[in-house]
Amino acid sequence: MGGQTQQRDQLLFVFDVGGVFIELNADRRRTALEAGGRWSGGSAPDAGLAEANMLFRLGRISEGDYLDRVQHIYGLKIEQVLAAETALLSGVLEEMASYVRQLRVAHRVVCLSNTQAIHWRHIIEELLGPEFFDACYLSHEMGMEKPAEDIYLAVQERENVSADQIIFVDDTLDNIHTSRRLGWNSIYHTTAAETISHIEQVLRQPTAAQQL
Repeated sequence: MGGQTQQRDQLLFVFDVGGVFIELNADRRRTALEAGGRWSGGSAPDAGLAEANMLFRLGRISEGDYLDRVQHIYGLKIEQVLAAETALLSGVLEEMASYVRQLRVAHRVVCLSNTQAIHWRHIIEELLGPEFFDACYLSHEMGMEKPAEDIYLAVQERENVSADQIIFVDDTLDNIHTSRRLGWNSIYHTTAAETISHIEQVLRQPTAAQQL
């Protein structure tokens, strides 16, 4: 994580990651979790699992603690838990990824992601690469997550920009509602084609971004 000041021009692009650059496949993860025989997709959510997920996503428990909790809940070996976690991340959404690689030539691009250490390591090492973003703002490193306002304000402060300089892209409406409330120019991501079109509109006429 890092990046304290604006570079290149005065716009800052802030992107979500899962669902924008990385395809998520919950079915693959579910199949892997069912391998232990203690859980099936039709089972009620486990309260202990929900707590472990939240704590790990906010960096309040270590990776080892998380794996230990989950393997006991599911009846899996640690290697199987790791495989299930990475099975969720099924590949790169190349249209968006290619566009943003070009966007970075002239603009600063950072990510703001609710994630956890296992997922993020796989994304950086196997999918997007460590140089894809200028800076990464991650829930498990910052101890806060979207859609709470504090993580947005922390990014804005660390990047040393005003709200109207930020172009935010996310595929979750609750996250978009917060960004709009804070005055960030916000694009609700549904398809790569629509998001790219909106960004190009912003680049032609930045004052139009708030309406997207």
